[in-house]
Amino acid sequence: MKNQKKILISAGEASGDFYAANLSRELIKKTKGDINIIGFGGNMMKSAGVDVRINLLKYAIVGFTEVFLKIFAILFVYLKAISILKKENPDILIVIDYPGFHLKLIKKAKEIGIDKVIYYITPQVWAWKYERIYKIKKYVDLAIVILPFEKKIFEKENIKVKYFGHPLSEYLLETKTKKKLIKDGKNITIGIFPGSRENEIKKIFPIILKSALLISQKINNVKFIIFKSHTIDVKTILKYFKKNENLNIVITDGKEKINYQLDCAIAKSGTITLELALLKIPHLIVYKSSFFSYFLAKKMAKVRFIGLPNLISERMIVKEFVQSDLTSKNISEEIYRIIKDRKYKKQMIKNFCILKKLLYKKNITVKIADIILKEIHK
Repeated sequence: MKNQKKILISAGEASGDFYAANLSRELIKKTKGDINIIGFGGNMMKSAGVDVRINLLKYAIVGFTEVFLKIFAILFVYLKAISILKKENPDILIVIDYPGFHLKLIKKAKEIGIDKVIYYITPQVWAWKYERIYKIKKYVDLAIVILPFEKKIFEKENIKVKYFGHPLSEYLLETKTKKKLIKDGKNITIGIFPGSRENEIKKIFPIILKSALLISQKINNVKFIIFKSHTIDVKTILKYFKKNENLNIVITDGKEKINYQLDCAIAKSGTITLELALLKIPHLIVYKSSFFSYFLAKKMAKVRFIGLPNLISERMIVKEFVQSDLTSKNISEEIYRIIKDRKYKKQMIKNFCILKKLLYKKNITVKIADIILKEIHK
């Protein structure tokens, strides 16, 4: 088309890839395909019709030490992204989360003359690195936040901001109502969500696997389902298994979580913990990074929790096991309590219902697409 608008969407993590894919579908639907969307992201964006130029998910890492070790690879992909931005000159650049990369990208985008920049799912400045908000103020034309209290923080700094609700709550509610859940009547089913990055799995998964052995010794008829992120090769998971481990355990695609009726779950800190809470699945949260990365993060953090359900609720509604507290004994004991203590489990689910009311609104992605199309035609 002669006057076809061009959008470049950048998402650097599995969760961002998911949000970008849903947004892209809505933009294509609303414009009846009369829009050119190119992107930096993953397979979900690709399947949604985005012309993905860089698989940015390959470079999804966290932690100061981890970033330092891959600094040259990150620099290479950053320079490649800038080159594409210059060549394509999109009408709007939309960046999703992934602040370490995107805050540099939006600065360069404005320098090379990109007219409009939208930051969808902004950095958690209320948790740490508040100074990032000043870069957003300088280089972003519109911030779209997904947590209710974030809007006031950005308004206080005179940043143009919109809040429509958390898109995850909408997706999970709509999908779950259409599904007949798979329930294993013979077994207690425990989900395992070890993360979407290899460096996370290396530190966390062996401990989870040991806890699974302890749980199976305490509880009869227990089945474990490992929900593997699409960013992780199954071989990465399998190499941690030993021949003598007698566990009832299967590996499936992470997207399948919506199909299963889990009794409880073990989840690495991240978007998945909020998903589980919105699905009303009792769980615990685990996290471990290098000592140096954790030490620096702890120094800069302004919050008491790492799990999204706890951060949003502003209190501990899901137990967290971080660094030295992340042991197979602690995990197994908490899972045992969730399964055996009905009152404890019931209260956790009640807290999840309160959380859902805070985040759920109708037509969230539709409204986000509307505001983007409005901005592009200004």
